[in-house]
Amino acid sequence: MRSEAFGQIGLLPVEFYGLEVDEYLLLRKGYIEKVKTESILLRFQTALICEALIGKGNGARFVMDSWQLESKTDLDQEQIRALLKAKKEREALRRLKTKQNG
Repeated sequence: MRSEAFGQIGLLPVEFYGLEVDEYLLLRKGYIEKVKTESILLRFQTALICEALIGKGNGARFVMDSWQLESKTDLDQEQIRALLKAKKEREALRRLKTKQNG
């Protein structure tokens, strides 16, 4: 439990020991959902790139068949577009903040 908290999740020991078990489990659940969402987005982005290179539906089909997720996603195309848009907005905001501070 501690190796996961200090390593993957990135908690400091003070933060970890200040959490109750229920709070840690919720934090862990949120982290796992975040990782799954990022994996889904990366898979779709990779499929789009392969589609552009290979074309005719073969690139996307290859990625989707060869990169199986643990569980099937319930996201439809509109939700995927919304997630991609939100990710782009976060990255643009981060770049803008970096530019203003730098």
